[in-house]
Amino acid sequence: MKLIYVCSPCRGTPPYSRGKTERNIKKAENFCKEVIKAGHIPVAPHYFYRTFLSDTNPEQRKKAIEIGLRLLSACEEIWVFKTLISEGMKTEIARARELNVPVVYK
Repeated sequence: MKLIYVCSPCRGTPPYSRGKTERNIKKAENFCKEVIKAGHIPVAPHYFYRTFLSDTNPEQRKKAIEIGLRLLSACEEIWVFKTLISEGMKTEIARARELNVPVVYK
């Protein structure tokens, strides 16, 4: 089993809305299930950490991104879900490339 970093939108792209964020979180849950179905372990900080870090609070969002990027360094692949890449996803993909973590587009 590989540790797979789940890269998908949280807030999405502007304009941000609570409804869009909730839909994106539900999709992230399904992406995690897809990783498990493939026999791997999902790492999805934007799904888990949102329960106690607020994406609308700039300080907490910054902390969540830092945590996510640290977790990414422990992963064996990053799976990018979605054709529209958000700014946060761009940051994650760039870091994966810096770390030589294979980027797989789904």
